[in-house]
Amino acid sequence: MVSNNPQDDLSMESGEASQQPSGPIVVHTAAMDQDRFPDLDELRTVTLRDSIRVRKEAKHTVIRNRHTGEKHHDSVTLKTLRKNKGEMFGDQEHTITLSSEGEDEIQKLLDFLIAVRGGSVPSTPSNYVVVTVPAESTDGRALQQLLESVSATGKYDILADVLKRAMQDTGLFRVLLERASNDPQLFAEAAAALNLVTYKTAVKDLQNLVNAGCDTSEAQFQELLAENPWMFGSEYSELLDRRKWTRDGQQDFVVRRTTDDYIELIEIKTPLDGRILFNKDTSHGTYYAGAELSKAVGQVENYIEELEADRNTILVKDGEDTCKIRAKVIIGRDNDEQQRRALRRFNGHLHRIEVITFDQLLKIAQNVISYLESALRTTST
Repeated sequence: MVSNNPQDDLSMESGEASQQPSGPIVVHTAAMDQDRFPDLDELRTVTLRDSIRVRKEAKHTVIRNRHTGEKHHDSVTLKTLRKNKGEMFGDQEHTITLSSEGEDEIQKLLDFLIAVRGGSVPSTPSNYVVVTVPAESTDGRALQQLLESVSATGKYDILADVLKRAMQDTGLFRVLLERASNDPQLFAEAAAALNLVTYKTAVKDLQNLVNAGCDTSEAQFQELLAENPWMFGSEYSELLDRRKWTRDGQQDFVVRRTTDDYIELIEIKTPLDGRILFNKDTSHGTYYAGAELSKAVGQVENYIEELEADRNTILVKDGEDTCKIRAKVIIGRDNDEQQRRALRRFNGHLHRIEVITFDQLLKIAQNVISYLESALRTTST
């Protein structure tokens, strides 16, 4: 779907009138104490609702770099306050903060609200790509044709990624529109190919991190995988924002499985600079888990126990049954066949936990690429 400039009026597709302004609002601006809050520059608040029992406010804060004074990002907090006997208390469970740092959550919410309240998104159940572009600089009909063609082929996710990058370059965006209007299907295949190149680059980056040994930290792996969650495999349908389920624990990644809708926690360690995961008991000719592997698995086991202890609370608050939550630990390298065999045997005795190596993670990512290449060849013939 094509959405024009947010300043333009957007009419409802069903023929209903556009959303009307709420009327005058009162915005309170507060000066920040720079000695106490050197990073905070501006604070503006508007009351969204003020009833007998509750008040809801939206707070907009500008955060600046304390060293350069330049704007770093801004945040919006939707705050709920409960009233009781003349006093107000913050309701943290019904308070949320959005940030423009990184993936601009604030702008995404604005684009979403403008699209759905302006009637740009059809009511028919499906997935839609909504692109907000200046009306005076874009051929809306060509873009609409492109979106409809690619959405029909089920490649809307690829298109969204390509458009996101292309819109940063006005010239490139216009070229894409021109070619898309001439042959939308060809453009869809080109978009898939471009996405494939991006995936291959990400796998190469992962391989470099794995080979770097002790010079690579857990944080570097987490950053790369956060940008490319598809590397975990096609059996996962969703990367969840909720990473903290208990008071003291936080997981690297929380994903939802496609096959059974279960949630899986993923804990990222390091390749351990090639050190073996299992030690050999020469007197019995058997292998047992080394200290680093035992520590990683023990950490996850303790976290699962905490989840089970809070099962009722989490079930009511989040709608998730902790008895159905599983975990995966990514640690170490494959090394030799004896180590791989020991890992298979080790996993066979674990309950709700699976351990894979970074070599196995690379194979999973490479399998995803092979599948995409095969699908692309099929659509091209």
